[in-house]
Amino acid sequence: MLVNSYRRLVHAQAGTIWKVLLDSVENPQHYLHGVGAVQILERLPAEVVREMTWEGKTVRERITLDADHGEMKSELLEHPLYTGHTVTHLVPTAVQSPVAPVYVETLVNLERKSLHLAQLVRTEDELVADMEEELQAVKMKAEELEKEDAVKGSRA
Repeated sequence: MLVNSYRRLVHAQAGTIWKVLLDSVENPQHYLHGVGAVQILERLPAEVVREMTWEGKTVRERITLDADHGEMKSELLEHPLYTGHTVTHLVPTAVQSPVAPVYVETLVNLERKSLHLAQLVRTEDELVADMEEELQAVKMKAEELEKEDAVKGSRA
């Protein structure tokens, strides 16, 4: 079982980071290597079911979005090796300052379906590296968007 949390400090406003997280739902290939085809199977106001090919395997997940609380939950519906979920949420560093940095924190709770598949399963270190890479990509994109918005604002 892989139970852990990952955290990145992002120098961007929560609204900007949320937009990037929403983009990562629609375009995971921009944030996570090894993603092939992506298809949105169901779309509701606060929920998306998507299917994607990741490193040659089909992954289907239900992603629940709670913009009011800055939280995104991804529940694995179909994965050849794992069951479980991840929860990503935004944690402000200051309540009174909208421009204060924000932590993006992901809590992971995954379990192998079978220990007999151990030789086929990516190591936990590799999964951790992937999750950290995805958080870093979200951080970079959000901070880039903040800088672009600041430049546009100074020109206006």
